Amino acid sequence: MNRMRRRQFGQNFLDYNMAKSIAHDIDFKPSDIVLEVGPGHGALSEHLLPQIAELHAVEIDKECVSVLQNKFDSPKLQLYNCDFMDFDLAGFIAKHPNLWIVGNLPYNVATAILQKILPFLHQLQGGMVMTQLEVALRFCAEPHSKAYGSLSVMTKAYAQKRQILRTIGPEHFSPRPRVQSATFLLQSHKPVGYEEAFFEFVQKCFFHKRKQLTNSLAHFWPKPLVLEKLNSLNFPINIRAEQLTLQDFLKLYQIFSKL
Repeated sequence: MNRMRRRQFGQNFLDYNMAKSIAHDIDFKPSDIVLEVGPGHGALSEHLLPQIAELHAVEIDKECVSVLQNKFDSPKLQLYNCDFMDFDLAGFIAKHPNLWIVGNLPYNVATAILQKILPFLHQLQGGMVMTQLEVALRFCAEPHSKAYGSLSVMTKAYAQKRQILRTIGPEHFSPRPRVQSATFLLQSHKPVGYEEAFFEFVQKCFFHKRKQLTNSLAHFWPKPLVLEKLNSLNFPINIRAEQLTLQDFLKLYQIFSKL
């Protein structure tokens, strides 16, 4: 595949040994089914297939699909040549129990892909994905950390388990990216329901990251009203969004959603 096409789809291909290690970071059962997002040339697929019952791979690039068709002759492999953002994930999950989602996600769409997956997480065995390290840290961050933001809160809302499994240097990819990468695990075993408006509210709270929450919310409500509502929850007036837990954001949302 030429470099222009790689840049077009944000693809960086894993080397053999690292792909093998990553594929064995999860203790898959022989009955498990895996939905792989962005298999590329099948570096990860090659090591997943022997461990599981079925591998379903969603790949947007026709050239990569052709490579995969020529590389693998397995009845356990099903290819889908489409954009994962257009893939009927709800319908697929309904028909496939014991499902994992894995993937070396294209850097330019990793966040959008994960946001699509998260609401379905409780219906999965789990998800193991690779992104650039900065993105992985944001999804797995806890309050008071530098990486903590609205994506961290969203992930915490849907995933009871968030764990970075390994960091991966640029030398393990072709072409070499300019950043570190990481794989991380997401799991949830209970259904949760959140209004889209809740996550929009959380984004408002981080409108001025590293500044006081009052100043962020004052862009959307009168400042005296913001101070009054924070005081009603016994929150210090100088508190910052990165100090708040998921439960804190839910308490705030219950009040501000009624204004």
